[in-house]
Amino acid sequence: MTLADLMEELETIVVDDSLAPFYKRWINEAILEIATDFHLPALRLIDPVPLPVTTVTWLFDAPANYHKKLFRAVDSTYNSIKVCRTIDTLHDLDIQHTETGDHVTHLAVQDRKIGTFPKATESIYLWFYELPDPLENDEDEVACIPAAYQPRVIIPKLVIKNFKLLQDMVVAPPHQSILFWQEEYRQGLYGSPRGEIGMVYYLAREKGPRRHGGRDPLP
Repeated sequence: MTLADLMEELETIVVDDSLAPFYKRWINEAILEIATDFHLPALRLIDPVPLPVTTVTWLFDAPANYHKKLFRAVDSTYNSIKVCRTIDTLHDLDIQHTETGDHVTHLAVQDRKIGTFPKATESIYLWFYELPDPLENDEDEVACIPAAYQPRVIIPKLVIKNFKLLQDMVVAPPHQSILFWQEEYRQGLYGSPRGEIGMVYYLAREKGPRRHGGRDPLP
């Protein structure tokens, strides 16, 4: 769906033209929150993003498109860098952060800051879940959520997120209760009694089973 499609869908629910200027922001906020709550495969980087690091400091700003879950990193020679769970691990390795080396061997992320150990001058490469592209123009399309699930999850999420404001401000607020919209969102995510598969299970099925070691299957 495009931004225009989503706004048109929203207009059938919220019959109050005075709130139209808020629709774009609400739609983008709903998409971002869904991307925060779930690992959307479309936002999982295939190609890494380079991050230049130096020995001047051990903390660097995350790339502008970084959203969450740094899941792989390599140094400038493509040797693996250990992604630590917390910055505290880097403190344990070097509390004063003075050690330097040829290559970064450990890193961690906190509050859009990337910490490295040891300090080194090189470009490291990062794989993570990136921010969804904001919808700015009417023709911009949602790229991170499967098309069949866009109206089923974005619109209910938006209404739930802004329900109190909608009830307080609009002339003709959403005629259904918040419980209705919560159930609509739940069914969009996890499926309905009618047997319609939800987005979460659809994504899991598309991803396929995960192997946990063992020998490769015979051809």
